[in-house]
Amino acid sequence: MSRGRVLLFLFGVIALLAVLCAVYPSRGILGLRFPALSEVLTGEVERGPSPEELLEQRRQAVLAAERKEYLGFFESDPARFYLPGNDPAFFDSLFVALDSAEREPLRIIHYGDSQIEEDRITGTIRSRLQARFGGSGPGMMPAREHATRQVGGGTSPELQRFFIFGDPSYRAGIRQYGPYADFVRLDTTAVLSYYPIRTRDNDTIWFDRVTLVAGNLKSDLRIRSRADTLTVKPGGPLVLARFAVPDSSQRASLTVSGYADLYGVLLDSDTGVRMDNVAMRGSGGTFFTAMDAAQLREFYAQENVRLILLQYGGNSLPMFRTDQSVSDNLEATRRQIRYLQSLAPRAKIIFIGPSDMSTTVGGRRQTYPRLPAFVDSLKVSATQCGAAYWDIFGAMGGAESMQAWVNAKPALAGPDYIHFTLAGARRIGEMFSDSFFLYYDYYRWRKENLK
Repeated sequence: MSRGRVLLFLFGVIALLAVLCAVYPSRGILGLRFPALSEVLTGEVERGPSPEELLEQRRQAVLAAERKEYLGFFESDPARFYLPGNDPAFFDSLFVALDSAEREPLRIIHYGDSQIEEDRITGTIRSRLQARFGGSGPGMMPAREHATRQVGGGTSPELQRFFIFGDPSYRAGIRQYGPYADFVRLDTTAVLSYYPIRTRDNDTIWFDRVTLVAGNLKSDLRIRSRADTLTVKPGGPLVLARFAVPDSSQRASLTVSGYADLYGVLLDSDTGVRMDNVAMRGSGGTFFTAMDAAQLREFYAQENVRLILLQYGGNSLPMFRTDQSVSDNLEATRRQIRYLQSLAPRAKIIFIGPSDMSTTVGGRRQTYPRLPAFVDSLKVSATQCGAAYWDIFGAMGGAESMQAWVNAKPALAGPDYIHFTLAGARRIGEMFSDSFFLYYDYYRWRKENLK
C-alpha cells in the first residue's frame, strides 16, 4: 500500500474517532465511554467535583432542608410566635442570656389573669426552662397566705392586703405596689413561712436563696432568717434583703419587724433561671402604667429580668359592647407594653393572648363572637410595639375548640368553658415551651452553620 493511502487511512480513522467523541454521551453507554473531544485535543481530562467539594454540596443541601423545616414552622404553625418584622432572630439576645444563666442568673416574670392561678402554665414553663438552662425554686411567693400545688405559705399574724388590680376597695392610694402589684402592710412583728406541698405527680421544689422584697419603709426593718439578721434603714424605692439557706432547702421562715410594705419572698437558686408566677384574678392587664416606675426599674435591673410574659385579654372580652371599647383596650395594651419596655430595656416581652372561650348564643355554645377578630388585633398591636405574641386561641384549635377541650377525657378545660383544668394548663405550658425551644434550637443551628 502506498504511503499516501496509509496516511489517508489514518486520517480517516482519526476523523471517525473525533466524530464518535463528539456525539457519544459523556456518561457512556452500557459501561463504555469515549473521551470528550476536548480531552483528545487538549490532553486534559474533565474532572467532577473533588471529594471536599462534593461533601460541601451535600452539606449545603442538608442545611437548606433543615432551614426550610424551621422556617416552615415559623411561617405557618398555629403554635408559632408572631414576631416583630417576622424576624426569627428576635429572641437571640434572650438566648444568649439563657446560655449564660449558670454564670449570670436571670429572672422571668409571668404576669397574668386567673388562667395562671396556682402556678398553672407558669409551673410547666419554669420546669422546662430550669431543666434546660439550670436553676431551681418556685420564684416569688406572696407575703400572705398563698398556695400552689407545690408550695404553701402564710403570714402570722395576717396582715392587711392591698393590690392595684381588680376590686378598687383594695387600693392603697399610692403608686408603690412593688414589682408584683400586690403587697401586705407590716406594722408589727410577723413571721412569713413557706413549706413544700407533696402530691403524687409533682416534684418537690428546692431552693438555696431567700429574698424579702419590701418598700415604703417608715422605720428600720429588722429581718431574721435562722441565725442571720439584717437591719435595713428607710431610703430608696426598694429593699431586697437576701439570705443564703442550706443547699436544697424546702422550707423558709422569715421574722420581720417594723413598718413597711412587703411585696413578696423570692425562693430561688443561686444560678440559672428564676421564674415568677403573678396571677391576678379579674385583671385586664392595663394597670402597669399606674405603678411606680422607680420600683419597677430597680427590680428589673437588680434581678436581671430578661423576659416578661403578659397573659391577658380573657377578662376584657366579655365587657366589649362596641368597636370603640375594643379599640380602647388595644390602645391601653400598647401603653402597657411600651411602659414596661422603657423600664426593662434588656427584657423581651411576649404577650400571650386569650384562649378560645364559649358563651351561649341562640341556645347553643359557641365562641364569643368578637374573639377571633380581637385576637388578630392583639397580634398586630403587640408586634407593632416590638413585643412577640403567642396565640393560645390558635394553638388550641381556634374557634369552637374549647368544647373539645371540655369534653376531652380527662377534661382539659372546666365547665365554665373558659378556664383550663390542671391537665389542660399543663398542655398549654408544654406547647409554649416546645415552640420556644424550637426558636432556641434554630438560634443554635444558625450559630453553628451560618458563620
